[in-house]
Amino acid sequence: MSFDWLSFWEFLPRMLQAALVTVQVSVLAVGFSCLLAPPLTIIRLIAPWPARVVVGVFVEIVRGIPPLVIIAFVYFGLPAIGLMFDGFWTGVVALTIVGVAYAVEIMRSAIESLGRGQREAALALGFPVWRTYLELLFLQALKRTLPPLTNELANVIKASALLSVISVHEITQVGNALIFETFVVAEIMVQMTILYLIIVGALSTLSRKLESRLV
Repeated sequence: MSFDWLSFWEFLPRMLQAALVTVQVSVLAVGFSCLLAPPLTIIRLIAPWPARVVVGVFVEIVRGIPPLVIIAFVYFGLPAIGLMFDGFWTGVVALTIVGVAYAVEIMRSAIESLGRGQREAALALGFPVWRTYLELLFLQALKRTLPPLTNELANVIKASALLSVISVHEITQVGNALIFETFVVAEIMVQMTILYLIIVGALSTLSRKLESRLV
């Protein structure tokens, strides 16, 4: 059976609209993850022990739960305490939770891999603890975090496909709907594959450029 180019171009506009939704959810989730992870990492490393325990428990719970369960909890569970989100913002919140948990663990490991010498030297010179971690250790660890952090954030983007279960009109949901409506499979699957590769590839390219500037 030959590839149907007419069907490919016919359904492409709808798939591009779905890709825009995927990009919007992904950009917001990745952005919020990158904003929230550094302060939570510092809290986990140097805050009083109750705060460290809270952040540590949060990280371990989220890392031990499939993203689909977190999406379901945000969409179906939070309304019980008065927090209601539509499908789009459910995706942003749930994927941000996932992204933050993994980012905190990656950043913590990178900072601790620097060893104790620099921290002890900075403290001996009178640097405040928070300044030692934020201005000295965190900036040095940033280059080490980029490859694993990019990988995990790419997984967050790919996890946006799970939002199809709550009817968010992203790539997977629209692609599956078109397949069931038209029984055109190969052409739509090719479109889905290309769109995900473009989105994740853009993140990887941005990461490589940032990493080269940190040399």
